[in-house]
Amino acid sequence: MRRTTIALALLLALTGCGTGDSSPGSDASSSAAHTDDPDTSGSAEPGTTEPTGGTLEDPAVAEPTENLLDWRNTGALPRTRYVKGPAWEALGSEDDSTVDLARDGDALSIAAGSGRTISEVLMTEDWAVVVRQDKAETDPSEVDVVDLATGKQSALAGPAPASGGSWALVGGDLYYPTYGDGRAYCLATSALADSNGEDAWCAPKGHGFSGLTASDRGIGIMTFDDAKPVSCRTVNLFVNGAPEPIDGPAECLGWDVAAAADGAVWSEVPKPRRQEEAHFHASAYGAYFDLGPGLTGSLVPCGDSQFFVRDPQGPDEPARLMRWTPGHTLEVAYESASVGNAFLLEPTCGGGVLTISSFGEKGDEQVWASVT
Repeated sequence: MRRTTIALALLLALTGCGTGDSSPGSDASSSAAHTDDPDTSGSAEPGTTEPTGGTLEDPAVAEPTENLLDWRNTGALPRTRYVKGPAWEALGSEDDSTVDLARDGDALSIAAGSGRTISEVLMTEDWAVVVRQDKAETDPSEVDVVDLATGKQSALAGPAPASGGSWALVGGDLYYPTYGDGRAYCLATSALADSNGEDAWCAPKGHGFSGLTASDRGIGIMTFDDAKPVSCRTVNLFVNGAPEPIDGPAECLGWDVAAAADGAVWSEVPKPRRQEEAHFHASAYGAYFDLGPGLTGSLVPCGDSQFFVRDPQGPDEPARLMRWTPGHTLEVAYESASVGNAFLLEPTCGGGVLTISSFGEKGDEQVWASVT
């Protein structure tokens, strides 16, 4: 649950990727064979206006405005795994050995089992997915799928999941890592309502992938090669079943990426030895924006927007959760009570409900808010 987990795990993946498939013990993750081409040209998305931004070479600086969400306390310990959905909530144990799913009048508990730990809990309006990873990272992960309308629990249908990696759930579609022919590291998809899963896309030899994001607007993923001493990273959106690099990021420096209204949000990491420090950008309808500093691994699409964490920018500054809106504006959605020595964990999203944990000298808290 530490905020540095994603960056450190991916660093290990980048240094151990020479076999052509990502190490199952790394944070190399899957991506989706999303066939929709994100609309980055033509007219602006319905309900939005064409943005007044800058050029690729000279992006407009997006000045944030404060528009805090209506945050409510989860009632759980701030470092506890917690996912809030519109009706259900998922609460993990401190040692990640169990997770309890509950709503008014309904409850069920899922145990990791001997030799396993709960590594992922995903939720949308209609589904919950619990991933039980082998602690030795040798056997495939085991997955429980819960139909939230009925409470029915079943095993995942589809190719066997790899151990580790990042997962994504949007609507009733699950995206996860698996192995293909010749131990190629591949993406698998599973349509949960139909109990139908299949392989979709595999990383080429000498390449890996990580940083999966998924929303109704599209699927984002970072791919990387096994170059030494520093891997070349590329951020992509899936188009017609394959990752396609987006316009804008500096060559080899991309990290986070998510589809957004009329474009994308991404981050770049210019200093290989400071992989936790990123600079975020956005594109919309062919215009480009400078969103400022942020934390690698913290970009999360939720509801109609994309969110990322920004550390305090000075001794009197709080940690903030930033929001890129479909109206192509940057907002402050959350501020920590503490300043200077304060930080936020990466947010989680469950069916349009966002959860964030905050830590600092003035106290810790874990809160949730609906995104509209």
